[in-house]
Amino acid sequence: MRQQLSLDGTWQFQLDPQNKLTLKSLKPKQKVNVPAPWQAHDGLRDYSGVAWYQRSFKLSAKMLPDGQAIVLRFGAVDYLADVWVNGKKIGMHEGGYLPFEFDITKAVKMGANVVTVRVDDRLEHFAEAPHGKQSWYGPISGLWQSVNIESRPKKHLLSVKVSPHSEQADVTVTLNTARAKNDTLRYEVLDPNGKLCASLEAQSSTVSVHVPSPKLWDVDTPNLYTLCVTLNDDDAIEDTFGFRTIETREGKLWLNGRAIYLRSALDQDYYPDGIYTPPSLEYIEDQFRKAKAMGLNSLRIHIKIGDPRYYLAADKVGLLIWTEMPNWQLLTDATKVRATETFIGMAERDWNRPSIIIRSIINESWGVDIHNPEHRQWMSDTYDWLKALDPSRLVVDNSACYGNFHVVSDIDDMHVYYSVPDHYAQFREWNDTFASRPTWSYSPQLNGADERLKFMQDHWHSHEWITNAPEIRRRGDEPLILSEFGNWGLPDIEKLKAHYGGKEPWWFETGMQHGQGEVYPHGIEDRFALYHLNRAFPTLQDLSKASQGMEFVALKWELEEMRRHAALQGYVITEFTDLHWECNGLLDMARNPKSFYKAIADINADDVVLPKAHRVAYWEGERVEIVLDVSQYSPKELANSRIEWRVTSDQIPSRDLIAKGSLAVSPRQADVVRAGIVSFDVPKMAKSGKYKLNLSLIGPNGKEAARNHLDLYFFPRASAKPATQAHIFAPGFADGLRRLGYNVVEAMAEADLVITGHLTEDLRNYLLDGGKVLWLAETDDAQQSHWGGYYGVHVGPRKGTVWSGDWASNMNWLCQDKLFKDIPTDGLVDFAFADLTPEHVIHGVHPYYFENEVHSGLFLGWIHKAVALIAERTVGRGKLFISTYRLREHLSSHPVAAILLRDMVAQLAK
Repeated sequence: MRQQLSLDGTWQFQLDPQNKLTLKSLKPKQKVNVPAPWQAHDGLRDYSGVAWYQRSFKLSAKMLPDGQAIVLRFGAVDYLADVWVNGKKIGMHEGGYLPFEFDITKAVKMGANVVTVRVDDRLEHFAEAPHGKQSWYGPISGLWQSVNIESRPKKHLLSVKVSPHSEQADVTVTLNTARAKNDTLRYEVLDPNGKLCASLEAQSSTVSVHVPSPKLWDVDTPNLYTLCVTLNDDDAIEDTFGFRTIETREGKLWLNGRAIYLRSALDQDYYPDGIYTPPSLEYIEDQFRKAKAMGLNSLRIHIKIGDPRYYLAADKVGLLIWTEMPNWQLLTDATKVRATETFIGMAERDWNRPSIIIRSIINESWGVDIHNPEHRQWMSDTYDWLKALDPSRLVVDNSACYGNFHVVSDIDDMHVYYSVPDHYAQFREWNDTFASRPTWSYSPQLNGADERLKFMQDHWHSHEWITNAPEIRRRGDEPLILSEFGNWGLPDIEKLKAHYGGKEPWWFETGMQHGQGEVYPHGIEDRFALYHLNRAFPTLQDLSKASQGMEFVALKWELEEMRRHAALQGYVITEFTDLHWECNGLLDMARNPKSFYKAIADINADDVVLPKAHRVAYWEGERVEIVLDVSQYSPKELANSRIEWRVTSDQIPSRDLIAKGSLAVSPRQADVVRAGIVSFDVPKMAKSGKYKLNLSLIGPNGKEAARNHLDLYFFPRASAKPATQAHIFAPGFADGLRRLGYNVVEAMAEADLVITGHLTEDLRNYLLDGGKVLWLAETDDAQQSHWGGYYGVHVGPRKGTVWSGDWASNMNWLCQDKLFKDIPTDGLVDFAFADLTPEHVIHGVHPYYFENEVHSGLFLGWIHKAVALIAERTVGRGKLFISTYRLREHLSSHPVAAILLRDMVAQLAK
């Protein structure tokens, strides 16, 4: 039987940047840990080139019995590996993600031995080799998976593949040499409880084993069987497998014959210390249990082939896995060969993992020219080839985003990123369009440069004019899945430092090369102080908590919008964990849960109550009407259910009851059903406050089947009352101001202050002479006069600039230390500001003046590119207040707009 010797641990290491070292000249003095990429070690973070590993090991008589083969096995080495044992070259391997092994029987001896590995990971291999997101997060090189030595019988088993279906497990066994006529194979199947449930003895290496009444592997019941194969009573191998089916039809995903809603998150599969290398199987299982606690039933491991333990843990915990090929840069003949070999290797290695249900060929057309018909044909051929290789999984040709598309795919998926709530209307429009199965998700027929440019400039609206290319194969019932979307939430820096021994994480120095520097973490504490953000949030930790709160606000609204469409069958949140400079994870980089860890499970669930509000901010006395829908994907019987609702104080849920009621509803499985409308009148309010509409779906058995909530804001009418009797000249705003009770005059000469949407040269002079101006700068042409120096602020649009915030999410804040205290959002610009959030920003305010003159602002990523949204300036002898909030159309109808105006006018009129 087999004996194993692990070679994990400390290895000697030597860099070879000139690629001149030989086995004889090698003198390794540095030490590194294996398994781990060498970039996981200080001093080696950015090195990409040639390096050497070496270590000694001892073989005892137990490992070297007569007739045994000694095998050296590597889990994965990135990228080219040459291997010597005791100075004898035993082989080489190309490829960074898959296992390989060598028979070293003739090279080893009893006692001390030495293994040497030369790793070549120079950038010259990069363009045509599968490498994944190393171009984003830094190179990964070396022995990043385990190494071991194993003694085996001379004739031994190499692998076992199990293809279960119905009550049968089709098994294929591979041997290291040709099978002899007298060789006997014994196949034994153990059930999930470890009891023998089937056995078969045969001379064939391809058999079908009958398994009576198998228990299905599913996300809630991850039943795993074990297959043990014994060869001649001399050698044995075993692996787990599961009975499950996955298919698509009628626009839905079907797992084991039932429709499922894919609730997934993008997982880059990077780790705080080992980068590519997870600490242990237990660590992976723990993070997967956290995923399930948040309601996820799936993870999309992104553009890489993970450690085998990743998929084993998913099998055990019960998570569906969408796995992907590592991308390359150039699709050449050499790339195609490497891609094919890698696909075969990943399919063979993880064949028995029931958790894997989807494979992607390409992500966002990285490594192919999607507009090239030859590349589209390669994708189509690869799809066919991969489906024939393994028909038990779904295949996605190109997981697409803006500017690219599908050719033939089992899933019609797309990526889109919008800052929410700022751009909630754009997300809603996009979502509605995608749910209608638009033409643009599959390859368009673009004739010439002009049509290609038109398509690229307005992809999302191109369904109005494009037709599909003749080579596409679209069935028309592929499940629609939004496979990337998300918003950022800053991690708690102190918790991260605690993981790194109280020090700043090493990866805080990464990210500068992406975007315009807004994703660079280092110095965040200094920037918090620089922009005086303590005016809105007392500490950086408070800001991080608020940022995570906004991440949840965005995710909650986006998830509800998707679930409201019966045509949509799943989503992939970006992302499961933060990764270095990306902080859009549900967990941070060290796997600390973010603030919404428990709350998100209410909406990330099989069954969800979906509130839809036209707005969430109301005056006292106004009628509130909230539409309720129910999406059901659980097998529960929920006909004749009811939704119980209560509106209570956000601070004291058990008191301050505003209203309550009940709605009858009969949800349908794999569908969305309208429950009705919650309606009530906002009572008289003594002061503004935040309230919650609490929703509970009660099944026919009287038990709660789902729950959700909606934040609401109620304001006393007195909040809109002007705090000054100043005479105001306000062309373009007069009607709205009069409705609010302001003293509006007809001429600037009669005014104490001016409210304008356009800063003209006349108003510039008016300010210099001592005038007071509230400039509501809401349009592209708002600025019609310019100046420099201290006065040199200017207003510019967010659209088309980094300040759009749709990638590295923006966070808007409101200082309430001096103004705006009647807006109960604790410094956040959340959905209470829906339709008011600015589409323009104020440039040119030096950080020094954020302490006193900036009352609302916007930053990106890790507190970068901070700009003002409300600022005051002394101009000559006059005073200028600037706001880019969209107030013009909402002054008398929106409570938040009225209070913003009230406090700015009052401050200006002092």
